[in-house]
Amino acid sequence: MSNNATGDSGKKQGFWAKAAADAKKATEEAETRTLQARELAGNLVTKQSFGGSTIEIYDGGYVRVAAFISKTTPYEKLKSIKHSFQVQDKSAGGRAIAGMATVGLNYLASNEKRTVFLTLVTDKRVHSLKATGGMARSADKTALGLEVAGRSVLGGLAAPAAAATVTVPPVAATPAKKQSDLIEQIKRLGELHAAGVLSDEEFTLKKTDLLNRI
Repeated sequence: MSNNATGDSGKKQGFWAKAAADAKKATEEAETRTLQARELAGNLVTKQSFGGSTIEIYDGGYVRVAAFISKTTPYEKLKSIKHSFQVQDKSAGGRAIAGMATVGLNYLASNEKRTVFLTLVTDKRVHSLKATGGMARSADKTALGLEVAGRSVLGGLAAPAAAATVTVPPVAATPAKKQSDLIEQIKRLGELHAAGVLSDEEFTLKKTDLLNRI
């Protein structure tokens, strides 16, 4: 009996020792993967809160999305990002109008209920976020800024690097300069829309055209 008890005790100790060693190994491997992903992610471009989540976008084409971002929050390869909204007329009839989101949206009608959406598609999952109510006004600006930042990162990764031997004419804009100009144009369009110069439809068409050039 004594020998059996000693044997059982030794097996239990061996089991727990192995379990602890496996857990330690798994933790170390996870930390290594996180460090490798962090290096691939590059530099932080923007960090914003939207729809109850925090979104980080990196210039290497990676994002992190979580309610509270910590060192264990995974880096995900960004595939696409889109911002949209839906306007619900709270008066009789309740007609809904969907369209692309805007900067500094002009809220002319107090009986409008606006819901703002932000969808991020990564190599791991689809993040579908939304904001509504009193925060919708600021959410419009935040979500559009994230969309522009995300598209800029994706566009920069897709742009071919220029060969060092190629002579560029002085009047030609560099890809980075062109991208910066497009972003400024989008911001300017938002200001015109907020001032009532452009309608929702006009702004949507012009903004989509500019975003497609990034």
